Amino acid sequence: MKTILFDTIKEEIIVSDKEVEILTSVFQIITKKKNEYLVKEGSLSPNLYFIIKGYIRCFYIDDGNEITTQIYSAKDFLTSFESFLNNQYSKEYIQCTSDCTLLSISKSDYDKLYKEVSNWAAFCKSVYEKYIVKISERANSLQNLSASDRYLRLLNTQPNIALNTAVKHLASYLGIKQQSLSRIRKDIIK
Repeated sequence: MKTILFDTIKEEIIVSDKEVEILTSVFQIITKKKNEYLVKEGSLSPNLYFIIKGYIRCFYIDDGNEITTQIYSAKDFLTSFESFLNNQYSKEYIQCTSDCTLLSISKSDYDKLYKEVSNWAAFCKSVYEKYIVKISERANSLQNLSASDRYLRLLNTQPNIALNTAVKHLASYLGIKQQSLSRIRKDIIK
């Protein structure tokens, strides 16, 4: 299972056999059930996760409503980055929306990799840059596209998320009402 992670890392940086051994020793395989939380608001996020299988969403609660800010799937890295990197309490929840198989690394092991894996900083930079682009694209989509266009864009760019996420979470992520998303989906099928 760790092969998926190493293939992802090797797409970005060169790692030696010794560095692969180090990476193997610090990433732990864990499984989570649907609806289990990785992080809750007000807690620390001591681990960075890599999804091997499954779907996970980040959300916050505003006036009793859950607002989904990100949806992740296989080959994504995730955590409450602000909490993980700065040892601050999380402002969001991170919840599995399906049964998940993950690789987990603690903050101390993550920091250790900067000393032991020569290109780890370059790899992390590429992960963070992709995360920033994803957030920026979502913000632009919410500001500039119609509800139908937002759904179609997601369907074209990330069909696995569009087709495997509960309608209520997907609607929240797209910034539309659940009924509107149901209508948009029906219109597309026609």
